[in-house]
Amino acid sequence: MTKDKPTIMLLAIRQGYFSREFLRGVMAALSDRVGFDLWVAPPIHDGQHLEACLASQNVVGVMTRGVSRDLISILENRDIPVVSIRGPEDGDDLVVNGPRVDDKTIGIIAGGEFVRLNLREWGFVHWQGVSWSEARKQSLEAFAATLGVKVKTLSLSGDKRHDWSGVLEISEWLSGLAKPCGILGCNDEAGVGVLQACKLSGLSVPDEVAVVGVDNDRLLCESSSPSLSSIDLHAADIGRAAAHQLLRLLGEKAAEQSQHVAPAIMVIRESSHEVDRYLLVYQAAINYITSRALAGVSVASVADACGISKRGLERAFAKHAKGSPAEIIREQRVAGILGLLGNQSLGLANIAQQSGFSDASSLSNFIKRATGKTPGAFRA
Repeated sequence: MTKDKPTIMLLAIRQGYFSREFLRGVMAALSDRVGFDLWVAPPIHDGQHLEACLASQNVVGVMTRGVSRDLISILENRDIPVVSIRGPEDGDDLVVNGPRVDDKTIGIIAGGEFVRLNLREWGFVHWQGVSWSEARKQSLEAFAATLGVKVKTLSLSGDKRHDWSGVLEISEWLSGLAKPCGILGCNDEAGVGVLQACKLSGLSVPDEVAVVGVDNDRLLCESSSPSLSSIDLHAADIGRAAAHQLLRLLGEKAAEQSQHVAPAIMVIRESSHEVDRYLLVYQAAINYITSRALAGVSVASVADACGISKRGLERAFAKHAKGSPAEIIREQRVAGILGLLGNQSLGLANIAQQSGFSDASSLSNFIKRATGKTPGAFRA
């Protein structure tokens, strides 16, 4: 990294699975941008330190996560484009101008699963003073209210989130809930805390308590006992989208392509369901398809990626999906293309190139066959 070369600086808290996945997405988006250096700066909490960092390099754009308003003001006063992402334990997200996690969807996904499991008692483990935890609590409560269900919430203070005192408090709280019940943790750490509390209290999981976390930190989820079901937010997609947004602010023509962010999905494990082999195959297939939605992958390639025969893949979808693998692939591809069409600055030729079509005409024919409408009709 040289001082004269244009530098994109990332100011972000690095702890936690979401932070690491976010960084992975940023690096993927910038990997072929030979005209820029990426500088993952050390944590900065002081304005003078930030000024010194800016003076040491030719910083032309900044991505931030969990950075104070004062530091962002310094960047804005220097006319440095900023894409700001909500922080991991930030109580105020008013300065966010980058891509966001859809917290409302989290409550709907978890609540829908509790309905399918026929659980009438719902709970939420909340982190006090954290904006995203509050948003997820409200989304679960709103979905529950449509069904006449009341969500019981345990709020953990900052000093109890990561140690045994929090597990003890969760254990005591669980003893007062009717069984069977469904518990949504605000994130995977909270979900694991619930599993530990169940073990301490002798509660059977998932028979008495079904537990769901958020983030799908695979190492954390799969090392817990039982393994933790979780809602995958596709944090790497958010990192890629943030990087592309900054590149557009910097006038990069190649960055005009919108970055598809896969919708949040439930990854089912032992903490909420009696898991069968076909369910695990189905989840792996959906992850593969959504991560390559625009490419229009083949059924055979999905089966290969899941380590199963094409017929086995079709059986898994027959049991757990509303359509065949080919239909789901098509639906995901259409959804991704329609998302790109929502960006009025993208031409049809650009969208066709991103989604694997030879030209705009082929793209238009595909969309018309799939939806009955032309791309122009969607834009209108």
